[in-house]
Amino acid sequence: MKLLREHKAFLLIFLIFIILKLFSLFVAHDIWWDSSVYVGMGKYVFSFGKVGLWEESRPLIWPLMLGFLWKIGLDYVFFGKLLVILFSLGILILTYLIAYKLFDKKIAVVAVLFLSLSQTFFLFNNVMYTEIPSAFFTLLGFYFFISKKYNFSGLFLGIAFMTRFFQIFAFIPLFLLLTYFIAKKKESIKSLFDFSLFFIIPMIPYLILNYFLYSNIFYPFLLQSFMTKYTGWIFYQPFNFYFIGLVKENILVLFSVIGLIFIFRKPEINKISLATLLLFLFIPYTFAAHKEMRLLISTLPFLYILSSYGVFYFADLFKKRKTLILSLLLVIFLFFNIPNIKFDAYEDNLDLFYDYVKNTRIGNGLWISNPAFIAYSGYKADELIYYPLYNSKKIDKLISNLENARHILINTCDILPCPSDDVSCTEKTDNFISLLKETFILKSNQKNGQCEYFILSSN
Repeated sequence: MKLLREHKAFLLIFLIFIILKLFSLFVAHDIWWDSSVYVGMGKYVFSFGKVGLWEESRPLIWPLMLGFLWKIGLDYVFFGKLLVILFSLGILILTYLIAYKLFDKKIAVVAVLFLSLSQTFFLFNNVMYTEIPSAFFTLLGFYFFISKKYNFSGLFLGIAFMTRFFQIFAFIPLFLLLTYFIAKKKESIKSLFDFSLFFIIPMIPYLILNYFLYSNIFYPFLLQSFMTKYTGWIFYQPFNFYFIGLVKENILVLFSVIGLIFIFRKPEINKISLATLLLFLFIPYTFAAHKEMRLLISTLPFLYILSSYGVFYFADLFKKRKTLILSLLLVIFLFFNIPNIKFDAYEDNLDLFYDYVKNTRIGNGLWISNPAFIAYSGYKADELIYYPLYNSKKIDKLISNLENARHILINTCDILPCPSDDVSCTEKTDNFISLLKETFILKSNQKNGQCEYFILSSN
């Protein structure tokens, strides 16, 4: 009871969050693109390649979790979303514990309030993407780091990396800080050895698998690097995209600058670790052309801890009016944020494809332009028309392999527009679709806005 009374503000926020997110499970919505990929990969692994799909560039931790749910006979979509919610709850707990450990209870409560009402965090914490699970493992790794349990820290940061490759930027700053601490004789070389060794452990099975599958242990990383450079152009945004997005989401995030300044002015090892980790996670995203707010999810707990610290530091400057200033700032936050909180209500308008897959007996030769087409089925995709990059070379490859196709499902919005530097791709696409119509039976052809749907079969 004493524990409940001491942390009642956090527990109240936590309880409201749980109720809202459990309700969100029953809000009608379709499965997102990447979620379909992870589900398909999980099925592929646990069926030994008989069901699902395979994308070599993806890490395997999250697909393995979703695939396990499918293997034991659960509703893998429902329980997958529930699993993301559980990771989200873990993120709130770890954010509170980290802020409480580094600062105090008030800063911890406000940090959790900021995070729980973050539009991006709230929307995606029942979407089966890797951002939430990888953020949880990153936070857990950092919590053990500031607790000086470097073996567990390295292990969970390694799991975070194997959940989302970008989380390598969480390991690098802490590795550098440990090296610095050793140079200053504040840590032993054993700490760095344990930290590094346990980080590598989750990678070892993956690297061995890469060797047997591709004869190159680094192939998925190289492919992911290629895709980062040449795909996703529809998400290209200017340099200031994240700065504007974060301020729109929570104007009080500006106080994180104050938090950063005063952490570096009065350096403490653990606080410096938090600030450094945030910068290493955030800065690379600003230089990447592909920008989406969801990509920042792993930075948000650290960012809002610093924002909360900055808010309290600012309020302290007013001494007798501290409570009034703090209350005013929180009212402003709630006033602007609560109306913008949204449940996932994604509608993909792909029922035509879902119905075809559900009502058709499909064997080999299934070609798809969208992983969601088979997300609810027990079929295997033999060709991913969109992957790894849809361009003129991919079209040529598809045409050369056309004799192996039996069912072809295409949504043109999945593959168009073509890369801007591929001048012949659009014309080749028109010719490719014309060839498909000549070669196969056109089962269905519909338009949905600017998208055109094609379902073709060999019989």
